[in-house]
Amino acid sequence: MQRNKTSILFFKRLIKYFLILAILILMMAPLYVKSYDLAKRLTIEKSSARLEDGIGALERQVLRAQEIANLLRQEESFKRLFFLQGEPSSAYYYDFERLQTKLKSLSLTQDLFSNAYIAFRDNPVFVSNSLSSDNADDVYRRYYRYPGMTAQEWKTMLFGKTDVFRILPSKAVHSSYYSRHDFQAMTVLINNSYYNALDVKSVLAIDINTEDIAKLLLYEEQLRDHQVYLTDLDGNLLLAKGSEASASQADTLQEVLTKQASTGSPKEGAIELNSRQYVTLSDASTQLGIRVVVAIPSSTFETNIDALMELVATYAAAGAVVVVLLAVLFSMRETLTLRKLVEAAGTLSQVNFTTLNEYKYMDRAFTRIRSINEEQLGRIEALNRSIRYSVLKNLLVLGVHTQRELEEAIDCFGDTFERFCIAKARWSTEENREERDEATPASLRPNPGIELEKVLRTLSDYGVLALHFHANEAVFVLFGKSEEKGSVQELGDRLSDMLRTLGRDVPSSSIINIGLSGMGSGLKQARPAYEQAQCALSLHENGISSGVHVFERSGSGEGGPEFDHTIPLKLHDALIAGEERGTEQIFADASTQMADHARTEQERLQIFFTVRQTVSNAHKVMRLGNGYKEETKVEALPEYDQTKDVFKLFDQLEQTALELCRSVIGRKKSNNDRLKADILNYVAENYGDSSLSAGKIAGELMLSEKYVFSFVKEQTGKSLGKYIEELRLDKAERLLMQTDEPNSAILKKCGFGSENTFYRAFSKKHGVTPSSWKETHRKLT
Repeated sequence: MQRNKTSILFFKRLIKYFLILAILILMMAPLYVKSYDLAKRLTIEKSSARLEDGIGALERQVLRAQEIANLLRQEESFKRLFFLQGEPSSAYYYDFERLQTKLKSLSLTQDLFSNAYIAFRDNPVFVSNSLSSDNADDVYRRYYRYPGMTAQEWKTMLFGKTDVFRILPSKAVHSSYYSRHDFQAMTVLINNSYYNALDVKSVLAIDINTEDIAKLLLYEEQLRDHQVYLTDLDGNLLLAKGSEASASQADTLQEVLTKQASTGSPKEGAIELNSRQYVTLSDASTQLGIRVVVAIPSSTFETNIDALMELVATYAAAGAVVVVLLAVLFSMRETLTLRKLVEAAGTLSQVNFTTLNEYKYMDRAFTRIRSINEEQLGRIEALNRSIRYSVLKNLLVLGVHTQRELEEAIDCFGDTFERFCIAKARWSTEENREERDEATPASLRPNPGIELEKVLRTLSDYGVLALHFHANEAVFVLFGKSEEKGSVQELGDRLSDMLRTLGRDVPSSSIINIGLSGMGSGLKQARPAYEQAQCALSLHENGISSGVHVFERSGSGEGGPEFDHTIPLKLHDALIAGEERGTEQIFADASTQMADHARTEQERLQIFFTVRQTVSNAHKVMRLGNGYKEETKVEALPEYDQTKDVFKLFDQLEQTALELCRSVIGRKKSNNDRLKADILNYVAENYGDSSLSAGKIAGELMLSEKYVFSFVKEQTGKSLGKYIEELRLDKAERLLMQTDEPNSAILKKCGFGSENTFYRAFSKKHGVTPSSWKETHRKLT
């Protein structure tokens, strides 16, 4: 019987999976039939996407070149060279170097992977991203040229037309600083003249390697047999790239493009080149004024189709085998699982098994399991409540004295005791009322403790814990948020008003008295708060009327002083600032007030823990501050010990606070020394900057200008301006002695803003001009 049950379940599962396999096969049949069109379309879409991306990359290259041209026009060096007529003098050499550096920097930052240079019509200056020269003809002859083209023809090509932007047909280019061998390149000319619409006086030329263009437009595997053609919008051939591509095929290519445009399919067509059939893809860039055509051999489609067909057939066969195996495997696993569930369902539901109702068995089994789980969860929750009740009772009655007790309380309550107060309630009922209620079952009589708990939950938005000690006594813990500003007295007034509404739910003859403690913070304050509530209830409880009584702290003796609650705030500020004397005075005041204010040991402990928490908070702030060293040795905060006197613990806490002050002072001194070194180093590294000032130094180092001025004066005995001027003059003297650079270059390297400033400062120090001083000292040397 058991084997028959298993076989039936197995075959039912197996039939289900075979039906799924049949559906999948039927769904794959149309895909197999359409594989040819799919392969062709995928190949065309792949090439078309690559073509669009490649044209976009070419447009970005040209846009970057135009951005570079615009940025170069703003350079003073470019302006000087642009308006130069004829041969440049040596004074322009600095402009060559400056413009070449700028062009090289822009080429790198703009990701310009091409050969780039600037040529001027009215002067022989040549500047590229690799070299610069005052003789363009010499550069053309030795380093850069178009083979078969003279220098004059090169000039005519550059400045022959007034177009703002031109793309020249690809030519062989020789550039010894770009490539060891001649390379085919398509040149882009950008008119970067100031009045580029009227005249061409300067051009930025970009030589884009045709190999790079082909890699942009084709995938790596397509470079071998695909053809690439670039024409302008008028049909003139700019580039022919591929194993069989040639300029002689331009007419045939133009005819195909014209036919595509007339048939309404400008991006896709067919062409025959050298007796081979090609499928053409074309795209145009109106921004560049070019059209790109990619010719794909028809044999590529056949290869891709054959590969796809083989792949489809292979995957179909492998998939069928895998699906059959998985169907058998899953059927077996599902059968074993269902058999266990069916057996469990038969045991729990007592229903005979049939081959049509196994899911009914499972539904009953799950329902039964869910019911059992709910019962177990109820027991676990009751156990957790019992544990929490026990821990809370121990916390209130006995208090926390050991680390283990504290950890147990934290596990149960977490940080809920961040702000709380304790309410202890007692109630009594007249005997004649109890006698009259004897006919009412005890379970149906109203319980003042439960009704009072409901009232307290309406007053506290953040939770209430209740302990019912006796039949007529209960303790409640009311929680609040740390940012709440409401006082316990306000809570007592609201609770007094709510007590009047209890007459509807409890016997009218019931007398309820409630004692409220002050606000506490932390698990260690639970027992003192409980004692305060008990004290308030014991002092004011009476058997005549109900009432709510708030614990009031009293000083020592008659009219004694209250504890100054501003002491923790003053102490926190003194610790953060590292004021050792102020900290000693605050501890002395706190010790005096503790002796005057606290009459009991518990009150002294409360003051001690308040001050201890302040020291702990200040220590945490220091650890989070910048520059705090982990290795700083600070004495640990003293822990409460019943065997020690509170005043001795207070003395230990004072020593810890003084250690914190000393660590703050040490850290400030270390930061100040580092700051001084940063100021002098910054001036020494940047005095060559003509815009160096106290404001710039203060901004870089995040200081005030007043501090910079006073510090330099203190360290050097000179004002900031005089100190910087001396550094610049020292460097100028070294350059005058060791180099032959002109004074105009030296004053710029040394950071002088103008020639007048340089000559005036030099003459003030030496009494002569820099040139005279240089000549005299070189003769002496």
